[in-house]
Amino acid sequence: MTANRSPQLERLYREHAHSLAFADRIEGLVADGSAESLAQGIQLVRDYYEQELEAHLQQEEQTLFGPLLQHDRENFALFAQLGKEHGFLRMVAANLRPETAERDLAAFADVLREHTRTEDERLLPLVEAHFTPEQLDAVMHFKPLPTAPIQRHS
Repeated sequence: MTANRSPQLERLYREHAHSLAFADRIEGLVADGSAESLAQGIQLVRDYYEQELEAHLQQEEQTLFGPLLQHDRENFALFAQLGKEHGFLRMVAANLRPETAERDLAAFADVLREHTRTEDERLLPLVEAHFTPEQLDAVMHFKPLPTAPIQRHS
């Protein structure tokens, strides 16, 4: 654990580290550009969304954004940007197709990487500064709604 980090946020920090590595992996598949690599990228993003990302997004939206907005109206634009990026990641994951995979996977990886960095550099320090121990505990003990599988298109 890095100094000055709340232990209640360590899971989020670990998930963010995984997100950055995942973005690099998807970027590598896009760089390869073969149909097989792009198909693998589509499946990896779908699996990642269903198994990890949606729950992570819900956690941030339900335990971080609202409480922070109550304390810090000055950063409204940041919270709005992050919320839009959540929507973008969901939309891309749900609509991946072989015919647009190269473009969409590249966009997914880019947004995921920059989004994660922004949260690490700007959002989580605000959480550390403003949250009470009870709010941090709520982050740590959050239970997401079940994630519906992505509809597969022919």
